Amino acid sequence: MDSETGSGAAGPPDGSTDEGTAPPGDGTRDGGAEPTLPPYPSNLGPPALHVLGQMRDLLGFSERAHRTGDVIRTRRPGTGDDYHLSHPDHAKRVLLTDRESFRKSEDFRIAFGEGLLTVEGEAWRRQREALRPLFTRDSVREYADGMVEQIARRSRRWADGDRLDLQHEFTRMTLDVLFATVLGRELEPDGDRRLREAAEDLHEWFVPTSYLLPQWVPTPSRRRFERAKAALGEEADRLLAERRADPPTDPSAAEDLLSLLVGLRESGAVDAGTLTDERLRDQMVTVIFAGHDTTTTTLTFAFWALANDPEVRERFHEEVDRLDGPPTAGDLDDLEVTERVITETLRLFPPIYALPRETAEAVVVDGYRIPAGEQVFLETRLIQRDPRFFDAPEEFRPSRWDEDLRRELHDFAYAPFGGGPRICIGREFALVEAKLALATIGREYELYWIGENDADGEPPVSPGMTLRMAEGQEFLVTER
Repeated sequence: MDSETGSGAAGPPDGSTDEGTAPPGDGTRDGGAEPTLPPYPSNLGPPALHVLGQMRDLLGFSERAHRTGDVIRTRRPGTGDDYHLSHPDHAKRVLLTDRESFRKSEDFRIAFGEGLLTVEGEAWRRQREALRPLFTRDSVREYADGMVEQIARRSRRWADGDRLDLQHEFTRMTLDVLFATVLGRELEPDGDRRLREAAEDLHEWFVPTSYLLPQWVPTPSRRRFERAKAALGEEADRLLAERRADPPTDPSAAEDLLSLLVGLRESGAVDAGTLTDERLRDQMVTVIFAGHDTTTTTLTFAFWALANDPEVRERFHEEVDRLDGPPTAGDLDDLEVTERVITETLRLFPPIYALPRETAEAVVVDGYRIPAGEQVFLETRLIQRDPRFFDAPEEFRPSRWDEDLRRELHDFAYAPFGGGPRICIGREFALVEAKLALATIGREYELYWIGENDADGEPPVSPGMTLRMAEGQEFLVTER
């Protein structure tokens, strides 16, 4: 049975005791001796070549590295070492019990300015409180009809026999949903090209071939990112000007994000310094990135998984066929099979596959020392595929999510949205949208994977800021 076992000091995930282990003495405590730095994985060659392995196959590199243990370090050219943690105990510490020692990294601040993803301390608390009304369970469910309208508007354009790159198609769909429901602006299905391209190019800062290089290197990816951020900033300025011209007299009655934030500022309910135009602009860029990408990735991999598992696909279609019509907010709690499909998809393919942090002070993890100011990656994907916590962890098995597993599982062995006080504020939005999209599409279509899985039976993936399906992977649309 899948369950919680062990602690952060346990052996490597594959249960080995000698393959690729660190040299004796690395990271051990000899009486009162100072803890040492974590070892470089001995199965990955010279540290100077780590970056080449990561650029070629980032996920495979990480999997091989953590066969040697739960706490390792890798070498990055020009900047020093990165540190990697891969146990639920580490996740609990980073996200909850010792979170002040692990702050957001500089890369997030460069990418998103002073949006909710990046700010710390009291500034974060004030921003989160300002945003919370739009993302409560009840508020999100009020978006349900609008979500389904946008999902159906795009999926109705599909025809029997179409071949779709779902990663691209769902990017368009989830951006439609986000703008119509949260930002109060309906996008043109075949228009708003510059805006759509900009939303897509926010990923460019984090592609492995660029992200692993020193920040001063002017790569093509970084230039595309800067152009994207500027384009979204212009759209934010335009929308802000509209909202300032007619701010809501009662911020609690605002129907979109910018109206709420402008209303809070103009009414004095929130300190104006918290919601300057620059911070509102950063907030919009943050919401555009985080507000559509998670659902895009989840839907793409969910339909891949259903296409590869006829038995689960049949149960899924039986469930959505029992609906009286398009799904509504009132149907959400009854879609149990659909929910398990989403939960299992997020376990296998968490959008944030490695959560970056930076040490605010020197810390000791499992007897190893990590200095202050160092980049730390919490390896979410590896934790969620660890055989110490999940039976047959590489298999897509929605049925595993029964009450026994949920009761016994380590609280941080499954954390696709993070955890602790900074758990993703848009979690409910993403889950509701994914469930409604699966049900809406599943009632009308079957989507068959016509790409090629790899030797492990998995689809080609592209790890950037988020884990995505590789470009050009197609599905065949079949009307039901």
